[in-house]
Amino acid sequence: MRMMFLLFMFLLELLGSTLSQNSQNLFSRGTFQTITRFRGSNERDFSNFVDLPSQRLQASQPQRGGASPQGNSDCALELSNTCITYTEISEAFVTARDSVVRIPLKSPRSGSFDRDEVHNLGVVIQETTRILAQRYGLDSKALFERISLIDTTRTSINGFCPTALLKKDCSLARYRSLDGTCNNLENPLWGSSMMAFSRFLPYAYADGIAEPRRSVSGHPLPSPREVSALMHRDENVHEHSINILLIAWGQFIDHDMTLTAETENIRCCSGPNTTHPSCMPIQISERDSFYSRHNQGCMHFIRSRAGLRPGCRLGPREQFNLVSATLDANTVYSNEEEVLRKLRTYSGGQMKTLPAFSDLGLKDLLPLNLDNPNRGCIRPSREFFCFLTGDQRSSEQTVLALIHLLLLREHNRIAEELSLINPHWGDEILFQETRHIMAALVQHITLQEFLPLVLGKAGLQEHGLTPFSQGYYDGYDKTINPSSSQVFITAAFRFGHSLLPSTIERWSRSHQYIGNQKLSEMLQQPYDLFKAGWSDQYIFGMMNQVAQAMDDSITDQVTNHLFEEPGMAFGMDLAAINMQRGREHGVPSYNRFREWCGLKPITTWGDLVGVMHNGTAYQRIYESPEDIDIWSGGVNEIPQKGSLVGPTFACIIGRQFFNLRSGDRFWYENSGWPSSFTVEQLEEIRKISLARIICDNTDSAETVQLRAMLLPDHKLNPRLSCRSGEIPRLNLEPWRDAGRV
Repeated sequence: MRMMFLLFMFLLELLGSTLSQNSQNLFSRGTFQTITRFRGSNERDFSNFVDLPSQRLQASQPQRGGASPQGNSDCALELSNTCITYTEISEAFVTARDSVVRIPLKSPRSGSFDRDEVHNLGVVIQETTRILAQRYGLDSKALFERISLIDTTRTSINGFCPTALLKKDCSLARYRSLDGTCNNLENPLWGSSMMAFSRFLPYAYADGIAEPRRSVSGHPLPSPREVSALMHRDENVHEHSINILLIAWGQFIDHDMTLTAETENIRCCSGPNTTHPSCMPIQISERDSFYSRHNQGCMHFIRSRAGLRPGCRLGPREQFNLVSATLDANTVYSNEEEVLRKLRTYSGGQMKTLPAFSDLGLKDLLPLNLDNPNRGCIRPSREFFCFLTGDQRSSEQTVLALIHLLLLREHNRIAEELSLINPHWGDEILFQETRHIMAALVQHITLQEFLPLVLGKAGLQEHGLTPFSQGYYDGYDKTINPSSSQVFITAAFRFGHSLLPSTIERWSRSHQYIGNQKLSEMLQQPYDLFKAGWSDQYIFGMMNQVAQAMDDSITDQVTNHLFEEPGMAFGMDLAAINMQRGREHGVPSYNRFREWCGLKPITTWGDLVGVMHNGTAYQRIYESPEDIDIWSGGVNEIPQKGSLVGPTFACIIGRQFFNLRSGDRFWYENSGWPSSFTVEQLEEIRKISLARIICDNTDSAETVQLRAMLLPDHKLNPRLSCRSGEIPRLNLEPWRDAGRV
């Protein structure tokens, strides 16, 4: 029961490159200028749009694993006057294995590896690299660019490397794999779950291998809590046009692309685990104006787990992503088959919901996580449950849970309509085709509504992200790795923390203010959604409540009260956690990324005048401008004209999304693949908007502004009737299976 258009698209694929159209659209003029400017100003011989080690690995593959020019078949990597041998690597691996791992490495290597097993092997490979670096005096450039070229399948590492990280055979298919593998047919692990993050710049570990970044003087950096308390105070300055929906959508797609593997069930400030090797608690000064009142001198923080590169290649400590890196809507569906089975009804392509208010005629809620009720939320009693969705963080805050709710309802709405158009389709086709459309929906809203506000028109053009209004994009590039970069996940895409308000408002369907709730009381406590009609009120509130300004100010609801448990008067500090995370991931400083982006580096404190809102205050806490943490410096930058963020974050975010668009074979605008939509289907997908999703998936919405992430304005962004054609609808008629009557 295959659709005629699927057969047609498969035949198109067989024709290969003859179907390629408009290939000149791969780079806009602005993007090409960015690449050439970057190369010229920094004298680098690589593109800043790709994962640099992987790009160099591709270029070096014909020579890897071969004998040295001297004919030494045991030579793994030739240095200037010597050679690292496979034998020495195996010996170093055994030494590292025997000295650092408390439990045996997994053997045999077949089957799935859990995050603990990945971490254990990752630490051993990290320490193997340390042994070799010390023995041969390898510098940071060699550790970043060369050591990962070694073919470790010729060493004892191969006996422990998961088979999933070795050669994988791929075949063309219409639908994505759930774990993201085989998106790139030549590099099947790019962008897949359980893989290490990519890097734009070399590691900034203090010891070159794993120790958190230090000051350029060699001294420890100041406590991130001290930086937060000085630089990121709550000043309650409002934005002028952005609303809370933009923040919620940003967090939703962030969770679609990244989930860093972390050690669980360890407390680093008290109890028996304070000396655990993964503990890296944040120190709190006795002079801290807030925490000193609560006798707190330590904030819990635990390091991310060590990860693995494809083929278990050597290198410094790397962290890994538990989810696929592409925008594939797996926040709705999960990257794990076991979780997805719990989410599906296996009837009509539908997903499970909770009919909490069916007696009132209201739409269903997200299903409950009955199997693991404590995961992802703070339960005041056993009667409360977290939600079960494709992402374990959906209960992290109420507005995020609402985006999950809207998209779950949209999935079921589309699946039901497809079943009416094609009554002969079974559950599997209905589910997979709906999932395919939902991924396109998330990509389109991100490209059409979210990124233009974050980067501005000029930023979109500069990074090749201008949305197409018709035809295909044809920009897929198999040499581009869509994996999330370290600086993106630890700093740049955490810009939204500056936009968070102190309270979340509820509004009526007639757009009248009703009330609000403290943000800290809604973090991991989304229980207001169990009150009839409140989900709509919070959605209407998100459309009408202004966000905080994009600046150095962060609400104290997340700098003093993050994940505060009921009955407690304090929580954690999100700003401090952001900086600590960047340091422990070995992410370079703010200045290094200014250089990478072609911007003038900061050499004196006076250079920060006109660059940041409150830059000169940094000299009160950092030894040098070279020490400024990238997250802190990035949110402090004055936004570019027409953009929400400053030039450094715009550069990083723009390049990451360029990689996501150009490195994703399943990107919704691409042509010539079995996964490609027809021109007629693509025209319909381009009608999708967040406004229409709100209209179709709330109980009482009557009017919504078309640009839903902006505040309504009677001239520039008026509210429109949900019943009118002014908010276009997705017409699924182009999905009618012409092969069946």
